[in-house]
Amino acid sequence: MEDKKFVKKRYSFIVDTPITTYSKKFDLDKNIKLVRGILMSSNKPDLLFFRGSQKISVNGEELFPDDYEAKLLMSGISVPPDQKYADLGDGVIAGNGEVKISYKDSENSTTVFSAYEVNMYLMCELA
Repeated sequence: MEDKKFVKKRYSFIVDTPITTYSKKFDLDKNIKLVRGILMSSNKPDLLFFRGSQKISVNGEELFPDDYEAKLLMSGISVPPDQKYADLGDGVIAGNGEVKISYKDSENSTTVFSAYEVNMYLMCELA
């Protein structure tokens, strides 16, 4: 049986304007075969949790639709390290190696806006 090798990739951007949508495109390494999981985090997790939503696609395949709440892809400290990533089942074929995120910062009465970093981590299977 073949041993599968995995790598975790981080893609980040700064949200510096409130109530704005940020469209970002990232390229996967050529040796990545499948994307198996995803995790969202931030240097200011309260802002990501309460203000953030996104649409994410890999190789043109939509994984999460418009306005999918970022808090549903975050993980707390009580979650074991090997269970932090949202599982994408059999994985998404990397194909053209293009990852797109359309991230939206929205007004929320429980937080005061300040610039924050959004981190998207992908659990990737190597070819």
